[in-house]
Amino acid sequence: MSRTWAPLGHGVCLATLWHFVSETSSSRLTPTDPAPFVRTPIAVVREAPAPEVPLTRPSASERRRRQLHQEFAVRVTVAALLLLFNEAVATDHTISAIIRLTTLLSLVLNVPYYLAIRTGVALRAQAYVRTFIDVALTTMGLYGAGGLGAAQYLGVYTIVPIYTAFVFSARACVLATGFATVSYLIVVALQLTHWLPFTQQPLPEAWIIAAFNLLIVNVVGVLSALAAEAYQLNRRRLARLYGQLERAHDEALKLNGEIQGAARRFVLADVVGGVTHDVRNALQGAFGHLWLARRTGRTLSPEAASHLDQAEQACENAMRILRTTLDMARRPTPEREPVAPAEILRRVAELKAVEFRRDGITLVTDVPTAPPIVLGSHYQLLQVLLNVVGNAQEELRHSAGRRVITLSARGTGNRVILEVHDTGAGIAPNVLPHIFEPFYTTKPGGSGLGLSISAGIVEAFGGTLVGENRREGGALFRITLPAAGRLSPA
Repeated sequence: MSRTWAPLGHGVCLATLWHFVSETSSSRLTPTDPAPFVRTPIAVVREAPAPEVPLTRPSASERRRRQLHQEFAVRVTVAALLLLFNEAVATDHTISAIIRLTTLLSLVLNVPYYLAIRTGVALRAQAYVRTFIDVALTTMGLYGAGGLGAAQYLGVYTIVPIYTAFVFSARACVLATGFATVSYLIVVALQLTHWLPFTQQPLPEAWIIAAFNLLIVNVVGVLSALAAEAYQLNRRRLARLYGQLERAHDEALKLNGEIQGAARRFVLADVVGGVTHDVRNALQGAFGHLWLARRTGRTLSPEAASHLDQAEQACENAMRILRTTLDMARRPTPEREPVAPAEILRRVAELKAVEFRRDGITLVTDVPTAPPIVLGSHYQLLQVLLNVVGNAQEELRHSAGRRVITLSARGTGNRVILEVHDTGAGIAPNVLPHIFEPFYTTKPGGSGLGLSISAGIVEAFGGTLVGENRREGGALFRITLPAAGRLSPA
């Protein structure tokens, strides 16, 4: 008799377990959680780098649709297999009829389930109803196996709290566990009061077995509820972190666009200033020759004198335009404010976290003690570090070896030193002398302005930016800035 019931119990377990696995796997999040900012890796990624990692998750409607498709597929498959097994193997007509009715009900109920879901009304309540009906059908199967005589099989109920805890909530877990316990006790009570017949005589110790198994089911229910509560809290925390990373990624893209625009304007000012200065010198030479032409001692014809007057007027107009252009091209004196170098490094780590995870790069910070405050522009110093770190990232993205970028900050005397070094191939010897020259680049499509702009920004705040190759391998860029109070007035 027990072997006739056993497939029903295992079938319900399989359907419920598959539903639970599909739900939890489809809703798992994997954001990167930045680590504390002290001598520890901020983003450690060990998986193989992928060319692209989408930042969007499936929508709630898509996850719900996929879950429902899986649920209905499993329901229909399990019910059909149980029905075939029952017709082929069962020998007891009473038990066979109960199992046949249970499986047919399970199949037929999918139609109203589907129609109810299509209405879109109270979907969560509908899910609760389907869960309780699953419990009721399991109880019917237990009755078919003997009711109290099937006490040794009550372990099938343990899947109920696990399923409801992680798919719905801790409250649903407690309710489903309680409903399973009460429904079985009602069946046993009806058997003992002869309202329901015994399909199989119980063992002498059936009450002890039933009490122990029900205790186990309820213990599992309580533990599952506690685990579900922790799971839901962690899931919400991961969702918040994921949103923060998405916002940081969007902010990094926006900041990168602003940096590129500022870089072009910065270098354009240098180019315009240089060209204007050279053209002005040439015009001054032309003025000298015009002055000499008027003083050759020869009387000029009215037509020649008119041409000379027009040439002088044109030169004066050109000189006036050049003076205006030169005044506009002069860089304004940068505003200075107290800036914490450690805060700049932390901000770089936040903005680059998503990209480093995508490229399989580990970012390590080394700040043994808080370095002194410097006077500068938070935005511009951030721009410098992002540019230097971005170059290191570009180098490591195609590297087959270790991919590590290290940021360090320390104070030494009246200076603050920020360093960025990587584990790449380093800078080619023939390229190293030219890395700070405007428009010099070895990258296809590169502008060659990044390092030139960065060096100009650092110099405007009384510091220096140098680049070199490390003896251990990889490139090293060192930013040296005066500590606050040590900077000479502009």
